[in-house]
Amino acid sequence: MDRRRITVLLVEDEEIHRVVARAVLRAAGVEADEAENGAEAVRRVRGRVGGGGAGAYDLILTDKQMPVMDGREATRQIRAMGVTTPIVAVSSDNLPSDVQAFIAAGADDFTPKPLTKEKLGHILSKFGLA
Repeated sequence: MDRRRITVLLVEDEEIHRVVARAVLRAAGVEADEAENGAEAVRRVRGRVGGGGAGAYDLILTDKQMPVMDGREATRQIRAMGVTTPIVAVSSDNLPSDVQAFIAAGADDFTPKPLTKEKLGHILSKFGLA
C-alpha cells in the first residue's frame, strides 16, 4: 500500500508539549511544521495557501492559550482565509464551554492534552488521513 506523506502544523507555545507531540507525530510517520503561537501559525498557513494551495497542510493541531495570538483567534483567521484543512484543538482547557468556543471559532474537533498515539490515530482516521 502506498502511503502518502501527511503534513501537520503543530501550534504550541510550551516546549514540553511540542516535544511530546513531535515524538507522537514522528512515530506515526507524520511530518510536522511547528509554530509557537497563533500569529506564527496564521503566517505559515498564509504562506502555503498563497503558493496555490498545493502545499497546504493536511491537518492543524493547535493549543488554546499562547502568547501573541491564542488558538481560537488563529483558527478564526485561518478559516477567514477560506482554508478548509481540519483544525483540531489540543488543550488542557477541556470544559464544555472551552470546547464549544473552539468549535465556534472554526475548529473541527477537540482532544485533551497530552497528544498520544491513540488520540492521533483517532484524529487521522476521523479526517481520512490514516
